[in-house]
Amino acid sequence: MKNSILLIRHAQSANNALPESQRVPDPGLTDLGHRQAQRLAEGIKQFPVSQLYCSPFRRSLDTTRPCSDALKLTPTVDSDIYEQGGCYSGHIPGQLRGAPGMNRAELQRDYPEWQICSTIGEQGWNHGREYETEHQAIQRAERVAHRLTTRWLAEFPGEVAALVIHADFKRILLMALLGTDRWDEHWQPIYNTAVTHLERDGNRWQLAQWNSVTHLTPELISD
Repeated sequence: MKNSILLIRHAQSANNALPESQRVPDPGLTDLGHRQAQRLAEGIKQFPVSQLYCSPFRRSLDTTRPCSDALKLTPTVDSDIYEQGGCYSGHIPGQLRGAPGMNRAELQRDYPEWQICSTIGEQGWNHGREYETEHQAIQRAERVAHRLTTRWLAEFPGEVAALVIHADFKRILLMALLGTDRWDEHWQPIYNTAVTHLERDGNRWQLAQWNSVTHLTPELISD
């Protein structure tokens, strides 16, 4: 069996439904988002997922929870797969300020028994970092892609990993995995809870399925 990776955008967050001036650093899901997450949990069971990873943002964590229950897997909160820009406040370019994000105690309280990356401490997973530039996010995506293509492949041959991440980071991580610097505009928009499926074919990743929302009914689709 080939190794596969599922790149999944989180369900609709409160920020997705608000103008930029009203957005907060770490929003939860909307009512629509919770319904999307439940439908995702049903749809993801078609894949033999063996590892489940999510970003430390609450919208990713709460999208992952129903998937964890459906798959009977313990998720890993990965501090390296957060959204481009990181955790920050503000909306005016040049005035964006880093925010700490949830800390280890908060994550352990709200998501007990989950595996939490060792780099997340009591000052918050984003503590000390200011707004991340696109260049810095690309470097991070390349680092994650390298990890998935080397260590993860070696440790889990023939297995399937699902990463619950974010639209912009999904875009740059996909490009890093496919080894391209050109984004196909036909790939827009990236829908909430959309599943992108990559398979390992020899020495490269191949796109098997793009931006699938077949688990959602039409009224639940949002971007």
